[in-house]
Amino acid sequence: MGPVSSVRAFDIIGRRRWWYALSLAVIIPGLIALYAHHVHDGHALNWGVDFTGGNSLELRITQPFTVGDVRSVLDRFGLGDAVIQKSGDTEVFIRTRPLSQSQMNDIVDAAKTRWPSTAMLREDTVGPEIGAELRNVAILGVAIGLVLQVIFISIRFRSVRFAIAADIALLHDLLVVIGAFALTQREVNSSFLAVLLTVAGYSINDTIVIFDRIRENLGMRTREPFEPLVNRSVLEALVRSINTAMTAVLAIGAVYVFGGETIRDVAFGLVVSIITGGYSSIFNASCILVDWHNWSERRRAPAAPERGARRVETPREIRAAVDGAGTPGEAPAVVPGAARAETPRRRRRRRR
Repeated sequence: MGPVSSVRAFDIIGRRRWWYALSLAVIIPGLIALYAHHVHDGHALNWGVDFTGGNSLELRITQPFTVGDVRSVLDRFGLGDAVIQKSGDTEVFIRTRPLSQSQMNDIVDAAKTRWPSTAMLREDTVGPEIGAELRNVAILGVAIGLVLQVIFISIRFRSVRFAIAADIALLHDLLVVIGAFALTQREVNSSFLAVLLTVAGYSINDTIVIFDRIRENLGMRTREPFEPLVNRSVLEALVRSINTAMTAVLAIGAVYVFGGETIRDVAFGLVVSIITGGYSSIFNASCILVDWHNWSERRRAPAAPERGARRVETPREIRAAVDGAGTPGEAPAVVPGAARAETPRRRRRRRR
């Protein structure tokens, strides 16, 4: 009674329409934000210097300073969105949007005024064409990764259904993460690629764990219908998935709170990716697998009665009905031999 009642109390697969609706409720605002920013600003995401091009500056400051002190200096030039990374105790790396040489000199002079011991170590310029190439390569890499995952999972589970369901769940996770960055207008730079790769790796890993449990239960050759079997498999892996996700979220959440401004955007993306990856593996991938199975069964259903009707009309069944044997599988009401034995007696009575 315990397992049956627990399955009924936590009917995850039976409530799959609610999970689909919740996923759409999360994805649609992000898509609206992408479109709104594209119309208003000309770009859907807040692309950083790595994708749009700009200038990079590396300074050495021997006096005590913080990242906030450097940002306050850049705010005078309207560069509050610049990327500032502190390396060790004396070096700082600054990335800004495209600036002229005179503007770069003004920034260095302002830093020397604040800290007289400031020395410029390196100055580089990144063109926008390099940023566009990096963006295209990143999109191509994610697309190739999706295709390779479909091939691998199809071979691993000997079914393309598992692969397509896992990739649809992964596409859901990518849309959620991209939408979160569009809604919050956080800067999208090269570290954002690491976030997307984390989404792909974590989501597929968690989905394969659940799918592997489904495959093990299918291999037991039980008479349990497919939908309850999938629901039981998800419940068996549910605690493991929740514990893994919460452990990672707590660790990265600490990095988000105490890690500083430079790593906060990356930590935010990782937290969102782990949460949505765990959610999609439990509430989306398995539900899509069940819906695909039900749709396939409905396609086969109309052909079954037709084959059954043709079996009724086979010559053997027709002869059995004519001989008085009744329907197939029933005991004959009259033994054929006895019927043939009675025929001569009737003829003798008529002659008398």
